[in-house]
Amino acid sequence: PDWSPDGTRITWTSNSGTGEIWVMNADGSNKRQLTSNRKSDMAPAWSPDSARIAFASDRDGNLEIYSMLATGASQTRLTFNSAIDRDPAYSPDGTQIAFMSMRDGNQEIYRMTSTGAAPVRLTNDPRVDSGPVWSPNGAEIAWQSDRDSSATYSAFDVYKMSSADGSVVVRLTDSSRNDYMPDW
Repeated sequence: PDWSPDGTRITWTSNSGTGEIWVMNADGSNKRQLTSNRKSDMAPAWSPDSARIAFASDRDGNLEIYSMLATGASQTRLTFNSAIDRDPAYSPDGTQIAFMSMRDGNQEIYRMTSTGAAPVRLTNDPRVDSGPVWSPNGAEIAWQSDRDSSATYSAFDVYKMSSADGSVVVRLTDSSRNDYMPDW
């Protein structure tokens, strides 16, 4: 689930048959289904003004990033490639979306404009990089990765980097257990 930035609503994925995006008031009232198709819609993320929701969907054959109004109207595909795109997260100013993509053969973190233009790869590692989240000031992105796993163990840790160009990668956790799903 994801809280709207204005604190009035919660969005989530319900997996009753296929995954669909739902929204409700913060007190649990007024539950409404926003998407409806025979494929899976998942990972909803609010825009900072609570007006839009980004999400991943495989309705066109593979997971891509979409955006819609918070009412469910104007569902628009933002990414177009044959690889998986998922885990969308709006920047604090709403102008960009960070996401995970496999367009270069493995799971990497990208960012693009909130209209889907100008995708830029921020990470470049043969291991899994996924689950990006923006810092409150938009200067950094945290994510989860198993890039420092060893032959002895394979575990995810939390990292952060510059949102501008992916530089200054800092490992924030160091555990033989999984540390994942960061949030600022």
